[in-house]
Amino acid sequence: MRAYMGNRIGLGIVGLVMAAAGVGVLAARADHLGARIIDLSFFVNNAWARPPAAATAILIALIVTRWLAVALGWGRCGSRSGSGTAMLGVALKGIEGIGRIQVRLVRDKRMRVLVSLLPRADLHEVIGRLEGEVIPRVRGAVDREDIPTLVRLHVRRR
Repeated sequence: MRAYMGNRIGLGIVGLVMAAAGVGVLAARADHLGARIIDLSFFVNNAWARPPAAATAILIALIVTRWLAVALGWGRCGSRSGSGTAMLGVALKGIEGIGRIQVRLVRDKRMRVLVSLLPRADLHEVIGRLEGEVIPRVRGAVDREDIPTLVRLHVRRR
């Protein structure tokens, strides 16, 4: 399953639960117009319960905010380099099992190369080519011959 599918499924489940809860609250409210929906007397009578409840609410808000930032792609450093990705594809041509490739330039200070491999890929051949000729060619394609480069190899399970 792809990561974006997990995000969509998670959003769908959370949305359905929240919609069902809202419909339930509205139905309960329609039957008893004068009654309170939520009884907060526990927090009124027990002062010790307020700080843990507030801390829990803040923790949930932080977790949701972080998840949203990751899902939207904020925090990704750099910009994609089309010419670098094209050169990487040409340089790795002929190797079986290359899944996805990507080249990013991070503030003109460094370059990130991502190579995603299928399980049938020959890892030794990919590493040998990357160490030999590929990275200098990609650096030349992005016009930065001496930029530090981080190469990430990801081998998929399926």
